[in-house]
Amino acid sequence: KMTRGIAFHEVCSRVVHEVKRMLFEEPSGVPGYIIIDRLLPQGEMVVEGILLRAEERTARLSPRDEETLKRETLALYRFLVIQAAAKVDQALSKYPHATADSIMNVAIPPIIERRVDGSLVGLSRELSVDIYTPYNAVADLKTGEVRDFHPYTVTGYALALEAEDGIPINYGIITYVKVVRGVPRFKIRCFLVGNELRREFLELRDEAYTLLEVGRDPGKPPRCPGYCPYYKVCIGELG
Repeated sequence: KMTRGIAFHEVCSRVVHEVKRMLFEEPSGVPGYIIIDRLLPQGEMVVEGILLRAEERTARLSPRDEETLKRETLALYRFLVIQAAAKVDQALSKYPHATADSIMNVAIPPIIERRVDGSLVGLSRELSVDIYTPYNAVADLKTGEVRDFHPYTVTGYALALEAEDGIPINYGIITYVKVVRGVPRFKIRCFLVGNELRREFLELRDEAYTLLEVGRDPGKPPRCPGYCPYYKVCIGELG
């Protein structure tokens, strides 16, 4: 699960960066079919490199799992390339005299992997926000199951951005992505980053700091998922 998450995030980032680079290279705009012709043939090579780096950060997968993840990641890569090409064509058709920079802002997410200093609100000095829009909204990409605590992650990003930029962030978006039978599926969850959510996040942050200060073990959850990277450590301690 961790390797899949890393791979899917990097695929999304890679496609956006490549499409933006192509648009910058051609001031008058790049038709969608050129984007497809150039990027789709690179799919397998790009995905193999992404999976190699992902496994270096986690653990070596079994041949079966590696092949499954390669198919899923390649399907997502191809899907995103085709969708990006279609969005660019729609923008070029609607705004035939627009510059490449304008087409990019219409068709492609404006800022991905925005770096932000979270130390002003007690978080890491180098947070990475998946997608940051100029509409006071923060978007986060998830590749696993839907969890109740996920909005807190977006709320933390919002507070960090507000502290650094001085601009209110009032909207959160969580995009869940999975690949089923070779087709990427997306589920979008939108919500307000309101006062209640902010207060609950700060309470969780303070609780975590207290645990660190006193050195107290918070204990195990009622059920440990087998995919947890520390699963064998906890089981070993019990033995």
